[in-house]
Amino acid sequence: MQGVALDWFVLNLTHSGTAVGWAAGLQFAPVLMFGLWGGVLADRCDRRTLLLWTQSLYAVQALLLTVLVLSGHAPLWLIYLLSFALGCVFTVENPARLSFVTELVGGSLIPNAAGLNILSLNAARLIGPAIAGVLIAVIGTGWVFAVNAVSFAVVTTGLLTIRPRAKPTPVERDPWTGAGAAGLSYVAARPELVGVFTIFGLVATFSLNFSTTLTLFAGRIFDVGSSGLGFMSTALSVGTIAGTLAATRRASPRVRTVVIGAVLFGVSEALAALMPSYLTFLVMLLPAGFTLMTLNTAVSAFVQSEVSDAMRGRVMAVYTVVSMGGAPLGGPLIGWISQHAGVRWGLASGGAAAVVAAVTVALWLSRQHAVAPRLLLRDRAAAADPPRSPTLSASNSPDPEPISTGGIPHD
Repeated sequence: MQGVALDWFVLNLTHSGTAVGWAAGLQFAPVLMFGLWGGVLADRCDRRTLLLWTQSLYAVQALLLTVLVLSGHAPLWLIYLLSFALGCVFTVENPARLSFVTELVGGSLIPNAAGLNILSLNAARLIGPAIAGVLIAVIGTGWVFAVNAVSFAVVTTGLLTIRPRAKPTPVERDPWTGAGAAGLSYVAARPELVGVFTIFGLVATFSLNFSTTLTLFAGRIFDVGSSGLGFMSTALSVGTIAGTLAATRRASPRVRTVVIGAVLFGVSEALAALMPSYLTFLVMLLPAGFTLMTLNTAVSAFVQSEVSDAMRGRVMAVYTVVSMGGAPLGGPLIGWISQHAGVRWGLASGGAAAVVAAVTVALWLSRQHAVAPRLLLRDRAAAADPPRSPTLSASNSPDPEPISTGGIPHD
């Protein structure tokens, strides 16, 4: 609800698609700047305690927005500052929450839990935007922020009811120096994780700017007002819930599912940009949401399944940086394209980026898989037949010194 209200408030305040893009982008700038350290905190601290603190700070941010808007003193720079503050809290909260979900269910249910976590988020997104669209028209954006602030009492109560299981004796913690980069090193050593993160990062940066594009479609293309914007978000969420339900049935997510999901999502998004009427646009948002969640759930489940418990928080911080950190670039860029070339071009360019990212990574991984067996065979041959010392032809030459082959580790 707050996301829809904030975008609509900024658009009415500035009448600028670029400003809407900046408001969205600044919420995720801290993820790019400090995101890796949020994962370090999630691995070193009690995750439930972190969630209690971060949810409380979310409530404070919503309360400040309420006071500013209702008092009539809400300059754009201060809205930007609060958006940035929201992103700072999210930097810690998101990896802690994603790691906490798997901590509650155990290893065998991680893919299903990851999908159900995404499903719960999208169920909220299905209800929230529709309510926000109506409330903005009836009571105004300031009171929507107030409802959001009060809602965190329910969130905090839910966390307090959880009784975590007793944890094993804690292992020795890694030093702070280099801890932030440990997640990056872990991912970099695994080509399939690199490929999945690359696809998801490019899609998140250039294709998931619906807060900007849908707002501009509602205000400039179809002229349907805030209520029409709410129904757009609802149509997208209906598709995402259906896609999540379908994706959670897969017990073993694969990279191929991520590639196919990105291609289908990009095509659906580009087709939605071409729809001539409001009704057909709403219809095309359904497959766009469905394929988006096929992609999103596959990425989340694959990453959660491939990560060790000791590194989970830091790798999920990389996941957060990849999924959110590109927004400071993608949001303003898509807003600029929409402002100067047209809103349809802004949405279609995001779809094209998803297709290009998926195809490029698929080709790269195919090459990696083709090269790996040859390298393995070469290493095995070298281990079975180590290099020999060269034989000297002269009979009176001294015996050659033995050549050390050294110990070459092999996976």
